[in-house]
Amino acid sequence: MQLVERPMPEIKEPNQVLVKVHAAGICGSDVHVYHGSNPYAKYPVVLGHEGSGEVIAVGEGVTDLKPGASVVFEPITYCGKCYACRCGHHVCRELKVLGCIVDGIFQEYVVMPRSQVYEYDASKMTYQQAALCEPFTIGLQANWRGDVRPGDVVLVHGGGPIGLIVANIAKSRGATVIVSEPNESRLAMAKDFGADYSINPMKEDLDAFINKLTDGEGVNVIFEAAGVPALLAHATSQLSPAGRLVAMTFGKEPIPVNFKEINAKELTILGTRHQYQKFPEVVKILPDHLKEVDEITTHVFKAEDFQKAFDTLADRNSGAGKVVLTFA
Repeated sequence: MQLVERPMPEIKEPNQVLVKVHAAGICGSDVHVYHGSNPYAKYPVVLGHEGSGEVIAVGEGVTDLKPGASVVFEPITYCGKCYACRCGHHVCRELKVLGCIVDGIFQEYVVMPRSQVYEYDASKMTYQQAALCEPFTIGLQANWRGDVRPGDVVLVHGGGPIGLIVANIAKSRGATVIVSEPNESRLAMAKDFGADYSINPMKEDLDAFINKLTDGEGVNVIFEAAGVPALLAHATSQLSPAGRLVAMTFGKEPIPVNFKEINAKELTILGTRHQYQKFPEVVKILPDHLKEVDEITTHVFKAEDFQKAFDTLADRNSGAGKVVLTFA
């Protein structure tokens, strides 16, 4: 990675807006692009897709947004016409993701289509807080995919930022939430994010705990947000009949799954990748979750200190939750 000077971007289409970026979160997927382990990345590329900023100018076709407005970014474009798009899944062949396939928002100014920015009430959130809108849309999408219902017992593997957000939203839906995480500092945050039970699987028998808690039935929904393929293979034995498994991580190699258990229990396995129309809801509800937002944002760096920021996030002993870059 390197910091470079580029010409000031300009509005060239009537539906575009020019935004000054104020804050941008570093996602785990940004680290994967940096390390060369993201299978979709195209290089060279400007990283970044979680962020907020201030509208500086708008194209002549934009009538519902004015300079000075505070906005967050939707990081994907899609065709809107194919089968996947019509069914509410942003995974079409024309999908483009900021910071991965096209240039992202780790830059002082960006030009974006009006359809990819969402205005929010700046009196309720700072730019730094608003930068976490995108991760919350992912957590909301995952809960939608898992169809989390009141009374469900939910297991979240992984107490990183996304895992904690998933747990937080599951709790708000009325579920009983278990977070499994070997990192003690992250595990300590889980209760503040709504976890009813926080388990270190390196110190406690997770299967035995689940059996006792559910009287041998198993959990109803599992979110695999730890990036450990073996957890996906084992999940079918932990799920109750009619349970749902939401796989949130990409495995480099094929992962074996026990179809005997899937059929016997009528389990559902669900992939999840991007959010679908979740920004309007998150922009409204995030001000009610600012306590969690502030707790999970453990490190803030100036953009020019990007290398230190990435190293901090990648270091499992740093205590990092969400790491945010600021653009002064």
